[in-house]
Amino acid sequence: MAYVFENCANLWVMTEVIVLNKAAIERAVSVLANSNNTVVVTGAGISTEAGIPDFRGEKGIYRTLGEDRVMQIINIDAFRRQPEVFWEFYRKYFDFPPVEPSHAHKMLARMEQKGRVSAVVTQNIDGLHDKAGSKKVIAVHGTADRFVCTGSRCRACYESEYVRDYPQTVPRCSECGSTLKPDVVLFGEPIQNYMDARQQIMDARVLVVIGSSLTVYPLAGFVKEFSTFYQDMIIINKGPTAMDHAALVKIEVEKSTGEILEEIDRQLDRFK
Repeated sequence: MAYVFENCANLWVMTEVIVLNKAAIERAVSVLANSNNTVVVTGAGISTEAGIPDFRGEKGIYRTLGEDRVMQIINIDAFRRQPEVFWEFYRKYFDFPPVEPSHAHKMLARMEQKGRVSAVVTQNIDGLHDKAGSKKVIAVHGTADRFVCTGSRCRACYESEYVRDYPQTVPRCSECGSTLKPDVVLFGEPIQNYMDARQQIMDARVLVVIGSSLTVYPLAGFVKEFSTFYQDMIIINKGPTAMDHAALVKIEVEKSTGEILEEIDRQLDRFK
């Protein structure tokens, strides 16, 4: 009997979420239909649907190894002092097999083609927005499939195949012999495209946040700054975020972000 009651309770909660999401999606559609400049901010949640692990998730390395240990290695000082230790760790935990963009990535690219999305500002380093076909992508934490020479007079760039096939743990530049560094922002480094990212967000008519708990700064600070002056913010996320209270619309992800975006896009077709 208890088992039946538990299932009934879960069904009631799920039904409530579906009803709330239907109303939230309709509200989001009405807001987006009146926007001439919609900017999307994405976090790890959009890429977990493509098979990329969330480092801060339940089974991510921040939980399994401990955040302090990760931060002690994946930072710019450790890279400079002990490149061998850095690269051994990086190859073990950050060298993922190629994956394809999720349905959500593809939907954002489609919505950009239709003029419904002006730009994507992403915390992710997987390059999946570009691979899905989005044209205006601002990656504030860099791109994991590109590597740069640290030689001050060289700065040559390499693809992931070169690093993956390199015979030694620490890859070196074929031009000058200097150590290569992943073109991603390590702890202790400033984010990339700071001004461009902030300007895109602050100029938005509507800001859509997808798959981010909004706890990683300074990008979360840009979103908070936007919410201080404007109210048209839509959050699509699995679980609570630090800015739910400031959102005009909050859509809870139960199964697929891609399905939610597809439904929003379908309903927006009525406004043609």
